[in-house]
Amino acid sequence: MNKKILTALILNIIAVTATTAITVSYYFHSNNPLVETGFDSYKFFTTDSNILAAISALVLIPFEIQILRGKREKLPRAAIVFKLVGMTSVMLTFITVLTVLLPQYDAGFLLLGTAFYMHLAGPLIALVTFLFLETDSKIRLPETFLALIPSVVYGAVYLVQVVVIGEHNGGWSDFYTFNKGGHWYITMFVLLGITYLIAALTCFVHNKFSK
Repeated sequence: MNKKILTALILNIIAVTATTAITVSYYFHSNNPLVETGFDSYKFFTTDSNILAAISALVLIPFEIQILRGKREKLPRAAIVFKLVGMTSVMLTFITVLTVLLPQYDAGFLLLGTAFYMHLAGPLIALVTFLFLETDSKIRLPETFLALIPSVVYGAVYLVQVVVIGEHNGGWSDFYTFNKGGHWYITMFVLLGITYLIAALTCFVHNKFSK
């Protein structure tokens, strides 16, 4: 039996189940004072990135089952590249929480309850499966740039809501403090750089473990 694929399958099922349960729970109860309804949770990159990572895990599950049943030999390249995109997004969440938010907010608020999975466990599951378990295909350099797409899209929405519209006009508050001191352009440049660095470094390790 392919132990790597079996382990990846189990972790992917956990990721899909946990993310679904937590996202649904937001519609009934939330300890986050910025979330009044379940729909409000989608304004956070934490929620969006975990959902994206869960979808990328869900895509791989049927192929991993087929491999374990002897119906196919390897995972599709496109599915692994998609996993790269989802993994990079949640790892950006992980790094942002540890380096930007943790010094400003209470640790319990960021790492306890559902936040433990969304900020810590979920990103690490995506990282481990991509780096060491789902290694059928090597990632090519041009494909690493695809990992920037979620951050670019979210960054554009955040910029419009926080800077262009503004909280007083019905937009979002600067809950990630990306516009602190009015320096949103510096923050966005740094975040995109970090995002690509995550993608490039993890792909380097992934390729080392690829067949």
